[in-house]
Amino acid sequence: MFIRLLREDYDEQTGIFTIRVQPIEVNNFAEFGAELGENSEDIANTDAPLGIVNYVIAKHPKQKMKWIHVVSGSALLLSIPLLQNSLAQTSTPYANIQQGTLLQVRHSVYLRSQPRLTDDLRIRRLQAGTTLSLIERIRPAWYKVSLPDGTIGYVVSHPYFIQATTSTLPLSNVEPIVAIPSYEMAIPPIQYSSIPSVVNSVDSLPPGITLDPMIHPLAPLSASRKEKVYAVKKVAESKLGIPYIWGHHEDAKQYGFDCSSFIEYVYHHALGYHFSTVSKIQAKYVGIPVSLDEMLPGDLLIFAVGQHVGIYVGEGQMIQAGGGLGKVGYLRVSPGSYWYKHLTAVKRMF
Repeated sequence: MFIRLLREDYDEQTGIFTIRVQPIEVNNFAEFGAELGENSEDIANTDAPLGIVNYVIAKHPKQKMKWIHVVSGSALLLSIPLLQNSLAQTSTPYANIQQGTLLQVRHSVYLRSQPRLTDDLRIRRLQAGTTLSLIERIRPAWYKVSLPDGTIGYVVSHPYFIQATTSTLPLSNVEPIVAIPSYEMAIPPIQYSSIPSVVNSVDSLPPGITLDPMIHPLAPLSASRKEKVYAVKKVAESKLGIPYIWGHHEDAKQYGFDCSSFIEYVYHHALGYHFSTVSKIQAKYVGIPVSLDEMLPGDLLIFAVGQHVGIYVGEGQMIQAGGGLGKVGYLRVSPGSYWYKHLTAVKRMF
């Protein structure tokens, strides 16, 4: 369910961060995107609670929160527990987890017939210690799983409830996950200075990054720096105008992006990279830090120590999701601009 964010409250005594919202009726995604225009940065989705967590942690890094409550009127729509050091445990929906992976229930959780948090979809309550086999991760917030007795359903993927083990089961009865190809666009070639590529093998990948063997990126590891910059721009520009929505990632078959999911999507399809979709983790652990005056096209830009992220495309501009636009678009990042004043790190990605 889509919701519009109205107000935030924090209770220091209980550690509960409350977001008061208004539900939005949506029947057509295309019409929804056109209607949102430049006002989508106050839109979230209760089916993507990870995005809500990411936003709250990035916006309020000093608050010692234990729970996030999403409330509409007197109804509690979501109650999200926050683990201590939860940032370190929250990662991209595709990182190091594959079909057949064994999952274990850490705290009692409902198995549901559909990936939605409504009472009528509950199949049964799963007790702590129950073992599940992953069929597919269809959204950042949900696992499609099978039980030992063959029952198939959905469970939330938050690490408070579910943890992955190192074992896998045979995949004979599991449908393969197919990576969604990036859009093809006719973008004119761009002239760049001749700079040798730094990353040309798995051993030289920047920190915090792995490769996805299931995708064919526009530019492989062996590509030149010019080819990699072109690939990053091509994928990023194919999403111009797509609305900003908390926690959304189009690889998870969702409409729109938040700022950090857009970053992961671009490098994923352009270069085959896997890394966290949490902006704070991108700021701290992903890429090779370089000085601000060494900024090059293709670099990851970190603002306000991870409250926002973008990709530098040259000529004093970045491409990003949100940033006051409510969609994927360009913003100035040249010296003296608003965003340059808030730029706290530049990360070399290749």
